[in-house]
Amino acid sequence: MSAEERRQGVAAAASARAELYDTLGQLKDRLNYAQRVDDALAEARLRIAEEKRRNPLAFAAGVTGVAAAAGLAVWGVASLIARRLR
Repeated sequence: MSAEERRQGVAAAASARAELYDTLGQLKDRLNYAQRVDDALAEARLRIAEEKRRNPLAFAAGVTGVAAAAGLAVWGVASLIARRLR
């Protein structure tokens, strides 16, 4: 094996190693669901905080609407359960 062939082999191995590390990094980012959920929650918190700062009245109305919808859903489920138990 000549020195030139050896250099080419080392360069090919280094290139393959770099490609492998890149692929592993991409797979880690795609398959790490816990981190993806954490990132999405952090982004949602930032958006909510920004909306609250920018338009507090609309934010309060939105929170009230969500609370009312949740209350109606719980009341509806509780009513169905109560009817079935009679």
